[in-house]
Amino acid sequence: MDISEKNRLIKLIGMLGSAFDGERANAAAMISKMAEAKKLTLNELIALAYEPASSARSKPKPPPPEPEPDFTNIDEANDLLKMLRRIADRPDIAARVLTPWEINFAIDVGARYAADYELSPKQLDKTEIILRKASRVFK
Repeated sequence: MDISEKNRLIKLIGMLGSAFDGERANAAAMISKMAEAKKLTLNELIALAYEPASSARSKPKPPPPEPEPDFTNIDEANDLLKMLRRIADRPDIAARVLTPWEINFAIDVGARYAADYELSPKQLDKTEIILRKASRVFK
């Protein structure tokens, strides 16, 4: 954002406190159009207005966060069973990061999954959470 755009945006932001309804509405509409044109949220645009000029150019965007492991896309059913069996075989290690209820749930779901290879959506959601937590102690 160049200095003239930044100054204009700061003036528009100031107009949002106007006593006149029309002036506030016009300022809000213009700010919204600026954000849309730059493909930014209003918060991002306003943050740019108050960011020092030197840091706006030199500050690289942070890398996107790494996605959390998704246990719903496991290639083989055996992988899920192996992970659940680790919890069942070594509850003492799992207890470092899991509650007793989560350990029992993992053992029960593992047994059910071994029998028919199907989990309900709720069971799958809870299993994903438990396996993410367990992955901290089981490599």
